Amino acid sequence: MNKEQYNFHEEEEIDEIIQRYEEMLKSGETFYFDVFQIEMIIDSYIEEGNLYPALKVVETGLEQHPGSINILIKKASILLNLGETNSALSLINSLLLIEGTSPDLYLMKGTAHLVLGDLNEAKDNFAKTLKYSFGNNEENYYNIGYAYEQANHFKKALSYFLKAFALNEKNEMVLYEIAYCYEKTGDNYKSIEFYNKYLDIDSFSDNAWFNLGILYNKLEKHKKAIEAYEFAVAINDDFASAWFNLGNSYMLRKNFSKAIDAFTEFLRFDDSSDEICCIIGDCHINNRDHEKAFEFYQRAVTFNKKNDRAWFGSALAMKLINDYHAAYKYLKKAVNIDYDNSEYWLFMAKICRKLNLRSETETAYERVCELNPGKLTGWLKLSEHLHHNGMISKAISILETSLFYHPANAVLHYRLSAYYFESMNEKNAVKHLKKALLVDADKQNYLFDILPEARLNETIVKLIDKYGNKS
Repeated sequence: MNKEQYNFHEEEEIDEIIQRYEEMLKSGETFYFDVFQIEMIIDSYIEEGNLYPALKVVETGLEQHPGSINILIKKASILLNLGETNSALSLINSLLLIEGTSPDLYLMKGTAHLVLGDLNEAKDNFAKTLKYSFGNNEENYYNIGYAYEQANHFKKALSYFLKAFALNEKNEMVLYEIAYCYEKTGDNYKSIEFYNKYLDIDSFSDNAWFNLGILYNKLEKHKKAIEAYEFAVAINDDFASAWFNLGNSYMLRKNFSKAIDAFTEFLRFDDSSDEICCIIGDCHINNRDHEKAFEFYQRAVTFNKKNDRAWFGSALAMKLINDYHAAYKYLKKAVNIDYDNSEYWLFMAKICRKLNLRSETETAYERVCELNPGKLTGWLKLSEHLHHNGMISKAISILETSLFYHPANAVLHYRLSAYYFESMNEKNAVKHLKKALLVDADKQNYLFDILPEARLNETIVKLIDKYGNKS
């Protein structure tokens, strides 16, 4: 029973009763409250989520009215909400010996069994809730549906919410829960339909607009998601999650300036979020404002020095303004934090190559191959680096190793063929050229780019004529 059910009381009277009760607690005196007043105080505390103070009111009520079934029912409900399921069930069973036709008790008993995983007992007790209600079951269908929903049985919950909907298509709470359950069961279009029905009645529900935004993003309708999130924050300017999701949606639309605005709003609620600072930095990178990006990445590391993404972003920003020494310094910090990130090592190899750090370039490319052997780029770049620096035998060895992970890759075979021809190993050169031509004859320029003189090699020409069908 909530405040609305006490429509015969003025709101001021309820406040006065609560104030009188709280004065009693402070003074240590004992004031008398009738059962209805005790129930009002309990309901007020429950509405505000103050379950333990509500339980204390129950004890006060039972001291003054030890035989009150209504107060004991309130106690059972509070115990159930506090997760003390077995205690609640024990009390409910004892109350049913007195009130054997109470729909409220059967509803709570069904909910308790649902929490305990006994679905058959839950079903039987919910049936008794409906049996003893003697009237319009709209509220009972809603309550049973909500019990199933809280236990994550969304399809079952939906079946009861739809029964309530059939009785009253304008019940806002029912519409909202139907939309939520459809969302949870993956029927996004149905969910959108019911959120819109709900919004037709209550267009100022920031939560409904927020949930619509999530659904539209799932369906990759990012423009409509943005509209939904914009409504949410227009209604509730302090809706942090909506500002965050709005920023993400703008990023998906590649509107990075608007994304920055939204994420900046989010910082009002968590101004020391290193992750959001990194995201804003990423947006500035995409807007080619590299100095501003660097500022936000550095702001991130002031909040969290172990944020490797922030150090990597700082390195990227420095690289984009051609400050390779600074990029190298920041990148070292990133890889020291996340030593197993192949993307960091690939970037490290590029920076080291720019700085002519041959040994470190080789080590970085080797690390890429070790961490992500399925990525072709690492093998190609490492072999290219070794070949460029005169280590052709080592380059060949690397490419032969790469074939274990990419056995049918034409580019690798063309490159191996070129390197073997350079090494005067015509047998292996021919072997790999045949394989390359059979896999993809159209890529034969990969051979000629490395070994232009191959066009004049009689053996190569014959192989291409035989296997390539193209010059």
